[in-house]
Amino acid sequence: MNLEELLAGMPVTMVRGGFSAEQEVTGITKDSREVREGAMFFATGSSKSFLQDALNKKASFIVSEEPLPGDIPCLIVANDVRLLLARVAARFYGFPSRRINVTGITGTNGKTTVSYLIESIVQASGAKAGVIGTISYRYHHHVRKGATTTPESVEIQSLLADMSEEGVGYAVMEVSSHALDQGRVEGVDFDCAIFTNLTHDHLDYHGDFEHYRQAKALLFHHCLKESTKEKKHAVLNIDDPSARSLIPAPPIMTLTYSARGVADAYPTSFHESIDGLILELSVKGRKVRVATPLLGHFNVSNILAAALFGFAASMSPDVISSGLSSLKGVPGRLERIRTERAFHVFVDYAHTPDALEKTMETLNRVRQGRLIVVFGCGGDRDRTKRPLMGRIASRLADFTIITSDNPRTEEPLSIIEEIKPGITGNSFKVIEDRRAAIAGAIAMAKEKDVVLVAGKGHEDYQIIGKVTFPFNDREVIEECLRVAA
Repeated sequence: MNLEELLAGMPVTMVRGGFSAEQEVTGITKDSREVREGAMFFATGSSKSFLQDALNKKASFIVSEEPLPGDIPCLIVANDVRLLLARVAARFYGFPSRRINVTGITGTNGKTTVSYLIESIVQASGAKAGVIGTISYRYHHHVRKGATTTPESVEIQSLLADMSEEGVGYAVMEVSSHALDQGRVEGVDFDCAIFTNLTHDHLDYHGDFEHYRQAKALLFHHCLKESTKEKKHAVLNIDDPSARSLIPAPPIMTLTYSARGVADAYPTSFHESIDGLILELSVKGRKVRVATPLLGHFNVSNILAAALFGFAASMSPDVISSGLSSLKGVPGRLERIRTERAFHVFVDYAHTPDALEKTMETLNRVRQGRLIVVFGCGGDRDRTKRPLMGRIASRLADFTIITSDNPRTEEPLSIIEEIKPGITGNSFKVIEDRRAAIAGAIAMAKEKDVVLVAGKGHEDYQIIGKVTFPFNDREVIEECLRVAA
């Protein structure tokens, strides 16, 4: 694609240097490591310092918000370079989201589980699904781990283009507040946007809860509104007070779900045990029966959200039921670790106060013995949630072991000291080493007890300082169970 075709209608306000409109653009990126001869390099706030590296690699086009020093040829844009990058990426890859049904999921918790449930419904329909999310980017026979929940805009468009080539009919994407704030999903034509919930998280980035909510709202009031799709749906959890502010204007159709009351989708019957959930749902007046090993009221909400996706995609109640019931679990999301011992062990990604509270409340409803919890808080992240999580753990667990999560560049014991003020009573201990903490919980568990290892879920690493070490909670638990057998 040549320069003129790529930039037609784009907000480029000035051109400096000798560009030819017929020059071919071989690639687009803001990562100088990916620059090849003939590429277009976008000098965003984080990538400006790598400009010389991009020039050394013979980038033919530089895009910037301001003229560059000397006689460096560049294209000047009036607004955010990131937004232009996203729009150019969509055009460069041939607007792939227009050829696929695309669903975006946003919210503090539940995004990953909803994406797995939707993937299962799509597969039950006989169509091919693609998923972009926290655990992996996957479609057809391709699976790879991503660096972030929602990748950068160029990678999103590249993935969607590959999915289209592979015959994927439905793509589902976890859309983080960071991605929305940074314009990474600009240029994605969504068919459906789903809101799960909004609770305390990422305030280190957004500053306060209102800015966090406003970032989430962009998916509904901007991205879905700007989508070129003919039929568009917003699926909202009306049990969450933030949902009211997310309702988009017509002609977008809003569908609501509630685990506690009547909505477009809600449960008409509910049974929960340590083995899972048995539900009957009303989905726009149609009955959908679900039997699933997933646990918790929060998973009732996730199931309802996925069921409304199925309705919006014109899938039958039987297909929706089959898809929801066939999912056996989600890695690191209240994941049951199989054991021959007389107690139960679960791993969960709960790393926010709300998620930890809901997970522990769920296990308290179905346990017959004690609840023992192991958790910590990540370093270089929101510090205000640390005592909150300590308070929740001490209130809901019979015994708490406070340990390290991903301390990053903070001292692990300093993080733990900020958790401890929330702890009440003496039913806790500190074991800084996470492996030793897990071993300690397994060693103290008795018949019918439940052990919850929270915070890292599916992650297979631990970040200490600036070094990433292999570490998987599930594998460590399995090792401890073997040793203790």
